[in-house]
Amino acid sequence: MQTRPLVVTLGVLALCCSAELAHCEPSPSESPVAAEQVLKIDEARRVAMLHNDVAALERLFADDLTIFWGDGSTDTKSSALAALRSHALSYERLEYEGTRVRLYGSTAVVTGRAIIRYRSEGHITDTQANLTRAYVQQQGQWRLVASQTTRIPQGTKHL
Repeated sequence: MQTRPLVVTLGVLALCCSAELAHCEPSPSESPVAAEQVLKIDEARRVAMLHNDVAALERLFADDLTIFWGDGSTDTKSSALAALRSHALSYERLEYEGTRVRLYGSTAVVTGRAIIRYRSEGHITDTQANLTRAYVQQQGQWRLVASQTTRIPQGTKHL
């Protein structure tokens, strides 16, 4: 079991949230609006991944983005965009279920499950995964700063 990517992701999320935790409760009237904004951005990112829309992803990804893929590999914003631009990585299916948004001031954590079909270096893979994505609000825009994908082995029970 590879725990290092999970530990690193949790550390990133803790750093993102730590400055905001003392003041993390948005007012009830702001919370649904902000959560809806994050869901819209997350959906725009999903659609951009499916359509290989690198220009849209360039705007949605924070400059310091870190991605931990389900196979244990890691990408930055520039390396992820390069893989998509060159078609070394492409998605044929990317469906989410059980998506949940939690807000901590200017940080949002999105969790859920995914059904994925992707092509990487010529090989097609079908998988299911648990996902954690962290967004921060930068200059009035929600941007993805961290993403962790954990493949779900077949036969694993879900909560």
